[in-house]
Amino acid sequence: MLIVLPTIVLSQLNTFSPYSRYGLGEISPTTLAHNSGMGFTYIALRPDSTMPIFINTGNPASYSLIKYTTLEVGGSFLNSNFISGSNLIKKWSTNFSYGALGFPVMKNGGACFGIMPFTNVGYETQATNNENGIGNVTYKYSGEGGLNRAFIGYGVMPFNLQVIKFKNKRLYIPDSLKRLSKFEYNSIFLVKQLMSDLSIGFNVNYIFGNLQNNTKVIYPNSQLYNNTNRIKSVSLGNFTANFGAQTAISVDSVKSKNGKKRVLIEKLKFTFGYFIALNNSLKANYNTFIYNYTNDNFGNEFIRDTVLSQTDRQGIITLPIEQGFGIGFKKGERLNVVADFAVTNWQDFKYLDAINEFKNNTRVSLGANFLPEKYAAGNLSYFRRINYRIGASFQSGYIDIKKTLLTDYFISAGVGLPVGIGRSSSMVNISSQFGQMGTSVNNLIKDNYWRINIGFTFCDRWFQKFKYD
Repeated sequence: MLIVLPTIVLSQLNTFSPYSRYGLGEISPTTLAHNSGMGFTYIALRPDSTMPIFINTGNPASYSLIKYTTLEVGGSFLNSNFISGSNLIKKWSTNFSYGALGFPVMKNGGACFGIMPFTNVGYETQATNNENGIGNVTYKYSGEGGLNRAFIGYGVMPFNLQVIKFKNKRLYIPDSLKRLSKFEYNSIFLVKQLMSDLSIGFNVNYIFGNLQNNTKVIYPNSQLYNNTNRIKSVSLGNFTANFGAQTAISVDSVKSKNGKKRVLIEKLKFTFGYFIALNNSLKANYNTFIYNYTNDNFGNEFIRDTVLSQTDRQGIITLPIEQGFGIGFKKGERLNVVADFAVTNWQDFKYLDAINEFKNNTRVSLGANFLPEKYAAGNLSYFRRINYRIGASFQSGYIDIKKTLLTDYFISAGVGLPVGIGRSSSMVNISSQFGQMGTSVNNLIKDNYWRINIGFTFCDRWFQKFKYD
């Protein structure tokens, strides 16, 4: 299935946004359906529960916590309402979103590989300006294509036995050796716990695909002026990398009012994460073709002359560096709250010979997952095993048009439905997002969108080595 997925990804239209005209197009999320209901938070999100398992492709450090072979596939439905002044255009589409397979490696590691869209281009807009001495000149812009990301990653917990070794070492101490004070013991134990829960990981990505942008200039009188068509196509296939780290602190007891410790029924855990995507340079091949033409009464084009023809040219596309921090809070197996803060340096982005006018983008996301009772049994137990998710996200925007930054924000909600007979390791994840991209001020276009994501997670234990046949 993963072999035929690239064909499916290349043959679909994933966006209608007029703003996909800029840069590499509309940027796709790097996460799967589990995260989409939680505002696409991922930096500090750890799949550290036994079941259900999910893959967090956003931060490869989380791969080290995969304990079962996990297959995830998903798709989406997108409905967009584009508003400009009094004009309203409605568009919708259904698309394949991703396919990924994760599996454990040894006792302290995990790996994952898959494919998903990286950017999407799909637009068709026009504008009319009254030029002195000429009349109304129409500018038509259209584009299609996109880039895809095939990736393979690995995550590991290199110091996962530090707490166990420390406890064993301090279990029996001869009287001749100095015993640690309470403060010293707690300080060292905190450091050992951070080291034991430390996960580091990386993804190697292969970015490939094609982009095409067309610009037409149409004059009111083709007998006096020749119309112009500019076609630029770009194709590339190159490697990038991103890295991540995660750790956690667990709290299993607290002090009561009388100074004594009491054991918590539900253990508290604070998680921390870091993520960085490198500003790799990608080699690209591009063709540029500009010609003048006229139209007959039936709209057919007749080329008059060729202005520019460049084929098989090579250039460099430099991706922006992205860094982010995340923090999370988890209470037992019931509540998990995570937050992300990330910055993408779009001012360092370079696209062939184009002048960069982008601004740095800031993303803030918040999400929560609530599970009433993980191992519920009896009547109506199924509803107590459903995962309920909410989230929100805000991006300051990197596209600056007419001194207006195009922000993007949404709220999300979703559920995770356990499936299977006699097991709870597989799940159907359904989420919905309501958001807005852009603005209608200054004659710009506002996109009010509604997206539904559906993902299927299948988990099982593979390659078991039985002690007895």
